[in-house]
Amino acid sequence: MDRLREIIKEKDFVINPLILKNIKKFNLNINEFLLLIFFINIDSEMDISKINKFISLTEEETLSAFDTLVTKGLIEVKVTKDSDKIKEEISLDNLYNKLLLDLPDEKKETDIYSAFEKEFSRTLSPIEYETINKWLEGGVSEDTIKSALKEAILNGVYNLRYIDKIIYEWTKKKINISNDTGSTQVFDYNWLDDDNENK
Repeated sequence: MDRLREIIKEKDFVINPLILKNIKKFNLNINEFLLLIFFINIDSEMDISKINKFISLTEEETLSAFDTLVTKGLIEVKVTKDSDKIKEEISLDNLYNKLLLDLPDEKKETDIYSAFEKEFSRTLSPIEYETINKWLEGGVSEDTIKSALKEAILNGVYNLRYIDKIIYEWTKKKINISNDTGSTQVFDYNWLDDDNENK
């Protein structure tokens, strides 16, 4: 029983986080998702008996899921020649190309959060993630957020409440931060000192 428990707990399948994050927009049902994961992890051939062994789909379910994945342009069949044999393989290039379209935004998100975690030397809390998201959704540029972070670090303060104050003051005073020239303007100013606010 213990051995069976260990087998069940084994992590055999690997799913890239980018695929998990974007899979919902492809509007896949469970069979289509399982078949896609099979092609990613197990085999690039349309072997129905093997598919049934790993993910327990019937022939009818496999063919239906396969047709949908092809129709949605996520996979395609490519014919290759191996020695004297003609071989059909499932290509996932279309899936990866669709995911690549989202990489700029993904990279941007990763960069901004990583910048905070690097400076704070810890993982951000869910509330901190939400705060940064609200800044971005509110139209605050990534350069401005990073500059406010740098300003806070220079003043020895490591919390988002302080950074939010800086961003608020810069926005109110219409101070634009631009990193087009490769440099960022940072102000030597203690934003939490109430005596300075009216000077």
